[in-house]
Amino acid sequence: MKILGAIIAGGQSRRFGSDKAMAVYDGRRLIDIVAEGIRAQVDATVVCGRALPGFETLNDRPVPNLGPLGGLCTALHHANLNGYDAVLSVPADVLPLPDQLVTWLAAASEGNTRATVVNGQHLLGLWPATLASHLDRHLAADNNRSLRGWIITSNAVAVDLPVAFYNINTHQDLEQLRSRVK
Repeated sequence: MKILGAIIAGGQSRRFGSDKAMAVYDGRRLIDIVAEGIRAQVDATVVCGRALPGFETLNDRPVPNLGPLGGLCTALHHANLNGYDAVLSVPADVLPLPDQLVTWLAAASEGNTRATVVNGQHLLGLWPATLASHLDRHLAADNNRSLRGWIITSNAVAVDLPVAFYNINTHQDLEQLRSRVK
């Protein structure tokens, strides 16, 4: 299976107060840690929702500022047009990304025909590229930008994984991660 890794990084980081993707943890930017965490599991990596030097970047689709679904939509279309079977979506602010993430998600995808997402971290998901036009229709029909709404509409499977994920929304979250990992 040919997989496109899509780092969803178009958010405005309001609660963080500055660009989360550029925040430094363990001497590296969060976005670089996330990219490194998926690189061995995918065939190519893109950043969705923003221009970022050093990365192939994609603008949200169909328009900017749609939140995570705009990034996922552009990744699905890019995958579909470029011969990828699926998209591994990961947010720029969730750590750690286990080496087995794709394996675990693919095992629950019913022969790679259904999308799978992680319970409690719904932007961590494996999405068949064939869902691209379906997401276009979802966004156009409902103007529904809710990731949970899309998960229901796409009939995605939610799975529990044996990993404690840390979602970094504030500087306090980043400090708590630093203190927990030591």
